[in-house]
Amino acid sequence: MYDLLSPESLSENYVRQLRQTIDAYLPQYVFIGEVLQNSLDAVREAAKGKHEINIEIDFDEMEVSIRDDALGFPNDPKLLFLGGGKKDGKKLAGQVGVGLKVVLFSSERFVIRSRTAEGTFRFAVDNACDFDKSSDVRPSFSMPKRFEEDPDPLDSIGTEITYRFRSDKVPGTYLQEISQEALPKGLRSEFMQTLKNAVDSGNFPTRFAALLACDLKRFSYLGMTSVPDPLKETTVNITVKCESPVSAISETLGELFDGETEFTFSTRVGYLSMGETVSWAKPPKPARYSQHLGAGGIDLPKTQNGFNVIEYRTTQEFEALLTNARGKLPDEIETFRKQLFSKINHVRLTIARIPHFERYLPGGSQRIFSANGVVTRHSPDLTRGRNQQYVRCFDIVVDVDAELNYGKYHLKNMRLVGLLKKFINEAYRSTIQNAASRFVGKADPFEEDERSVAFWSRKDLLRPELTIKKVPADENDVIALFFELAGMNKFPEFRWYGLSQRDRYDARAVIQRVGESEAVLENPSESDLRVVEFKIRASSITQDFDREDKNPRDIHLLVCYEEGESKSEQFQFIDLQDSDTRDRAPERIFPHVKRVLKDTQSGYEVQVLILRDFLEEAFPPPPPPAVPEDEVDE
Repeated sequence: MYDLLSPESLSENYVRQLRQTIDAYLPQYVFIGEVLQNSLDAVREAAKGKHEINIEIDFDEMEVSIRDDALGFPNDPKLLFLGGGKKDGKKLAGQVGVGLKVVLFSSERFVIRSRTAEGTFRFAVDNACDFDKSSDVRPSFSMPKRFEEDPDPLDSIGTEITYRFRSDKVPGTYLQEISQEALPKGLRSEFMQTLKNAVDSGNFPTRFAALLACDLKRFSYLGMTSVPDPLKETTVNITVKCESPVSAISETLGELFDGETEFTFSTRVGYLSMGETVSWAKPPKPARYSQHLGAGGIDLPKTQNGFNVIEYRTTQEFEALLTNARGKLPDEIETFRKQLFSKINHVRLTIARIPHFERYLPGGSQRIFSANGVVTRHSPDLTRGRNQQYVRCFDIVVDVDAELNYGKYHLKNMRLVGLLKKFINEAYRSTIQNAASRFVGKADPFEEDERSVAFWSRKDLLRPELTIKKVPADENDVIALFFELAGMNKFPEFRWYGLSQRDRYDARAVIQRVGESEAVLENPSESDLRVVEFKIRASSITQDFDREDKNPRDIHLLVCYEEGESKSEQFQFIDLQDSDTRDRAPERIFPHVKRVLKDTQSGYEVQVLILRDFLEEAFPPPPPPAVPEDEVDE
């Protein structure tokens, strides 16, 4: 017999490693992505021809089932150990044999059934999600050295994996992320029109079906930016069940079920593009162009109702993307030629007006890197170029030949990531910003209804002492509120030395910490400067950390209006009094800080100053008016 938690009698170390690995995976990958990726990889290794992958999602039972018609999972129990796999060197989405185990140990019930040319088997595990409980109550994970034959075998060769979650934590977090990314304004979001188009055109039975397909094709392994030949004829069929979607999921997403409790739809493998979603709309709709950019981004015709899609695949084409209006290439061109261009499979650039991106793509335009077709969460931190208002006017995918890390949303080669970020910044500075300005005209980031929401419809701050009357709606509002309070001498411990929209971080300041004297403010040196980041919600910075756009170790203080809720398992908010910062270095605490954001993997903590809480203390609301004695109810 094998023990799933003790392949070498190192149970506790193995448990710790397994927990860290699970925490490195995004909820959407645990919920559906990893098992789907296993099926996609299996199809790629199967015989050529048409294949099907069938997915069933039951939100009432919090259960997912995924079936493919590929070669069948091998009868080799060792493949369920963490790190057991046979995909190295094959350039598949799964490379290190980890994802399936992450799903297994996140599940209350996990069942795998397989039929191969050699035979059938069935294996089930209950309560695997309790793997990190104390050893005296931890379930047993023993299994045979060979899986037993399935008494009710699959009717054809392939694999079926069914897993159920104990609570709605994983599916709930996944659905919340879909809602926040694709529908930031709820049912008033621009993307709602595309969901309606998808149903009206007959492509999907409900708006939720369209939303789920768009998310899978934009943010999961189904959205391959380069589709391998074996997957080009693969159909993915998805069935969704939920008796009471409004109560079981959410009011917004439940509304998108359009009164249905069960429906099935089909989609294909491939990254979601504007061309696909525009095809669902009725005329008039944006026209598609394929105009190459000249030096400095010239030769792109101006249009108010169109989008331009270009692909670059050769070294000469990559260099054309970097050639400015004077015909000059960037200083780093030799580095790009020697160390980067040979690793790039293709670059796909789409330019359009901001409202078009927000209407036709969930989450609007993206700047992403993919590894042999697999989308990562890397994103270039665009700091080059003068016309930053045009950043949201282009969508770009750079696909490279590279390996992914354990979580499979970052590249292993961080030097390559750095070169890719420089490449995108140089391309934006040299050609893309100019091409976007010529193509779409003056970039207007707000629609008319957004202007009214941005100002008059905001919630009142209810602080008559302040000139700012509305609750902050963006980072600039937070900065303005902080500095108005500073002007009222509410933050005498701060001396500011610069704010920047182009720098990686927002500001630099000298701050008198709890254990320091005022002398630190009088004759500071550059080493005394602290990095300060501003956010509406402190929780939003975890997305920057996950994409590696920002590093928690670089930030000394995070100033926000409100805390928000972290969607990352790795980063969690805790009280200052429970933090390592208070225990180990209380003299380094910044003034007015009561919460910290903790990196649970490294233990590093970012101190958080919450302005909403500070306002409650600095300007407490007036007491309610006294009730006249003759109106007191005896």
